[in-house]
Amino acid sequence: MGNPYDNTKNRNSSVLGPTLKFKGELTADEDLLIQGRIDGSIKHSSSLTIGESGHVNADVSAEYISVEGTVKGDLRGSKCVKVRETAKVGGNIVSPNVSLVEGAKFNGKIDMDSDPAVRIAKTPEKNPNKDATASAEKSIAQKSEAEQSDADKRSNPEKRRSAKKPAHGDKKSADAA
Repeated sequence: MGNPYDNTKNRNSSVLGPTLKFKGELTADEDLLIQGRIDGSIKHSSSLTIGESGHVNADVSAEYISVEGTVKGDLRGSKCVKVRETAKVGGNIVSPNVSLVEGAKFNGKIDMDSDPAVRIAKTPEKNPNKDATASAEKSIAQKSEAEQSDADKRSNPEKRRSAKKPAHGDKKSADAA
């Protein structure tokens, strides 16, 4: 039984041959095999294969994406992205199903969250070191204030005694005490 996400076999496809060079936004609604060079962006609603001789310098979005050639840019597959053993990909992959075949060269991040609304709603990643630093600084400041208050009490015993004892030569204060 074959891969259910491999929609590139046994289907009629349009082919952009190895001598073709295209710059700009490429859009299509039919299966497409790219063997040439594309610079710009690709928005596709069906299956897209970047063949072994294909060179794509673009962000790519399609339902199914299969890479056998070279891609510099992000890949967004609404169903599946497959990076084959001959592929070289420099960019991020966003798809609910991702396959990296042994031997493929990949440099980027993979996001397999199938719900785009969830991806958009995610809060930015917090820097754990920043949070730990802020918490430690707050703790140190609180400790410092408490230590300063205790130090003031210990270092100024005269203030406490002078409040209790009358000043020297003050007869009324002495009588009251």
